[in-house]
Amino acid sequence: MQQPAIPAFHVLWTKPVTTGGKHFSMNNAEILTMVVSALMWQKHNGSIKLYTDKAGYAFIRSRKLSALWDGGIDTELLENNNYPIDPEIFWAAGKLIALEAQACPCVMLDTDLIVTLPIQHLLKPTTITALHSEALQPEVYLPPSLLKKPSGFSFPDDYNWNTLPSNTAFLYIRDKSFKSFYLNESKRFMFRNMEKPTEMVSQMVFAEQRLLSICADRQHLSINYLLSDPFSLSNSSVIHLWGFKHLLRQNENVRAIYSKQLIEKFGEVLSAYPLFIPYDEKYM
Repeated sequence: MQQPAIPAFHVLWTKPVTTGGKHFSMNNAEILTMVVSALMWQKHNGSIKLYTDKAGYAFIRSRKLSALWDGGIDTELLENNNYPIDPEIFWAAGKLIALEAQACPCVMLDTDLIVTLPIQHLLKPTTITALHSEALQPEVYLPPSLLKKPSGFSFPDDYNWNTLPSNTAFLYIRDKSFKSFYLNESKRFMFRNMEKPTEMVSQMVFAEQRLLSICADRQHLSINYLLSDPFSLSNSSVIHLWGFKHLLRQNENVRAIYSKQLIEKFGEVLSAYPLFIPYDEKYM
């Protein structure tokens, strides 16, 4: 029996790049991964939408990808949002802004993550499903005393700082009430929190990944995970670039090899997308 579809969304928020005066771009390997991510979700699990801004939409149109997302493209939300958030510190806040606007149940799906199989049957019985849990690495997940905080902010006494963070490259949330609670806590931390940390990781991963687990713990909700071991070679349902995307950006030969492998693996679904031809000619 076929499971009901679950809507997903991608986010392409260019403000963290353009605020610093840089030009937004993606290399062909990153674009190809995003294309496969969208098409595979549509093939196996449901509709997918894109939230982006004007610069992101201009890039999408320049690559003739506007028809990729069967759920449409929203440019208004991220372009016109005036939340007091520093996009360089909170570089993934666009995902949370989009999540706030998306009806539940839904899946927040990173553009560099491909779900290769139907997974509705895994998600439907759960309230929250993330990609995997993460270790409390002290250089990434800072103790509360070292986190930068907005003026007048304090952490609630019942935060469980021992709960493991959750990787949100994939995030399914079923209930609007939990989504609102989580996002309100995240906004309370991000709003007017403008002091730059010594590195640009800890503030965002707290606001997105550690807070998700803390909020679930506060509401006595369990988080399910798609992967028990994210680095296992036996993972068959998910392909995720993780830090590999940094190598792709630096090495053209690696991009070519990776893209060729992706095309060979997903050639059938890609061939159904008529605007894929330029990538096919480049790498095959």
